[in-house]
Amino acid sequence: MAIEVFPTANDIGGSGTGRTATEENMVQTLDRFSTKSTILSGMVPSAGTGLAVDVTAGRALVDGYLVRFTATEAVTVTASLTDYYLWLKLTGAGDSPPAVTASAWVEVSSLAAQANAVLVAKFTTSGSAVTGIEDNERREGAGYEVGSFTGDSSSTQTIDLGQTPAYVSVQDNSDTGGAGLRSGHSNIWPGNVSLTSGYTWAASNYIKIVKDGFEVGGTYNTNTEAYTYVAWF
Repeated sequence: MAIEVFPTANDIGGSGTGRTATEENMVQTLDRFSTKSTILSGMVPSAGTGLAVDVTAGRALVDGYLVRFTATEAVTVTASLTDYYLWLKLTGAGDSPPAVTASAWVEVSSLAAQANAVLVAKFTTSGSAVTGIEDNERREGAGYEVGSFTGDSSSTQTIDLGQTPAYVSVQDNSDTGGAGLRSGHSNIWPGNVSLTSGYTWAASNYIKIVKDGFEVGGTYNTNTEAYTYVAWF
């Protein structure tokens, strides 16, 4: 199988090297830093042969467990479904002790959060093939990123982060025309709803979360203006 889950039910460590580390300790440590389930890298879905969704190699964090795909995984989905969501679910996560020994794929018709699972893709099938697939609505990345961009006066400029944030704040670093420094933020995208239209204080001034980054317009994209941003994942 191309899917690995860590920590497992086994312990690591030995005598003579200080305190013995156990994977239960590591589960607890990971839980401290993980309040959500998210794709960390890769795991890009595409239509495979017949009723298969191919998910490339990559990593995800699911309720404190690190899940790694070492090769492309071909997931067989159900025929004749429209806009269903494919989740990778850890079997045994949350048990006591939390020994995860297998994984399962779950298909649901809504974006309602699934316990011990991470959203991988949305798909549509005919009677014999995968006819549509996308990963716009899943959670991606962890932590936060700080960066900058320059406005170009276009109606919309896309800032590519390579992963989809949950929240973005933008600060205008200049004071053109004495209007004062301006800051704004996107709507919060919790990862279990569709991407929103974005925070807007006027029709053309907005910050909007999109796949792999965010879009800015109007006051947040004034020509040659310097902006900084903080994106949380």
